[in-house]
Amino acid sequence: IKESIIFFTNSGVPRYKQFLDEMEGLPVQDVWIDFYGISSQSNERLGFETQKPEVLLDRIIKASSNEGNLVADFFCGSGTTCAVAEKLGRRWIGCDLGRYAIHTTRKRLMGIENCKPFEILNLGKYERQVWQGASFNGKDRETILYEYLAFILKLYGAEPISGFQHLHGKKGKALVHIGAVDAPVTINEIQSAMEECKMAQQDELHVLGWEWEMGMNDLIIDSAKGQGIKLRLLVIPNEVMESEAVRKGDVRFFELAYLQTNIETSGRTVTVELTDFVIPNTELIPEEAREKITKWSDYVDYWAVDFNFQNDTFVNQWTSYRTRRDRTLELKSDLHTYDAPGKYKILVKVIDVFGIDTSQVFEVEVS
Repeated sequence: IKESIIFFTNSGVPRYKQFLDEMEGLPVQDVWIDFYGISSQSNERLGFETQKPEVLLDRIIKASSNEGNLVADFFCGSGTTCAVAEKLGRRWIGCDLGRYAIHTTRKRLMGIENCKPFEILNLGKYERQVWQGASFNGKDRETILYEYLAFILKLYGAEPISGFQHLHGKKGKALVHIGAVDAPVTINEIQSAMEECKMAQQDELHVLGWEWEMGMNDLIIDSAKGQGIKLRLLVIPNEVMESEAVRKGDVRFFELAYLQTNIETSGRTVTVELTDFVIPNTELIPEEAREKITKWSDYVDYWAVDFNFQNDTFVNQWTSYRTRRDRTLELKSDLHTYDAPGKYKILVKVIDVFGIDTSQVFEVEVS
């Protein structure tokens, strides 16, 4: 035994001294008790009951992958797997059905220093088509459509009606139109439903839709007022595709919000300023939170701009969002410069305090 690793106790008994960095160690066992869960006071806690501590995912990802490998979490929840994979230099894919989960994950990733660019892709109509086929399978197309409409009407608390082409139900004094699973609700579609309302001598129409024709809100609301019809536009939430949410009665139909902007151009440069955001469902916000809201921008949790929207995937080119520590929100984008003069489409996306997306396309021309 080397003299350098021998020491003597006060009673003169020799002892062998070992140094941790010189020991070979033992393989990690399958019971890990060297770290703890997430405390309720932790900044890491994001409100998901099944959330795992980052140190746990850190060990799993390091043990099962190398830098540059692809890590996937198909029920990503608050995004712990994606966040740790990003910090460890792995590529990653995160999936979740809940919009709050996706929004929480998005903000968590953007809070990581030097986070690499990522995209949020929505399966949209394809997911809904699969859901419709699985839910009402084995029937002809007419029966599938009837059962789909009856299902949505029941969740909305409305009763089916017949004899109309564009009106599908009635809730109280209001007639109800339901949009298709695989197409956005259009202005012409709503105009046709309003015509049938007038034929039925009814003055209130509720339109439920999964997606909406871009920039339609102001136009169709003004048109409805001019025809003496009280019009409500409501979003069919993705939760209708979750059997557990349906069973628990957790499905809510939120009214379609809308936004306004001021876009300034100079030469080939452009800036986008968010000037207004209207959210109709303020009564659904908890009273203690509603008391703290003093202006329209308090309803905005996050907003982003794609300066060159190509009518397909939204590319996040500029964003401003709130965090738990920093509640400020920039309402004017940084200056964006186009490579060449011409006409461009700008898509502005706002995420409100409910986690719901509201998007609108604006056209600009730069010289």
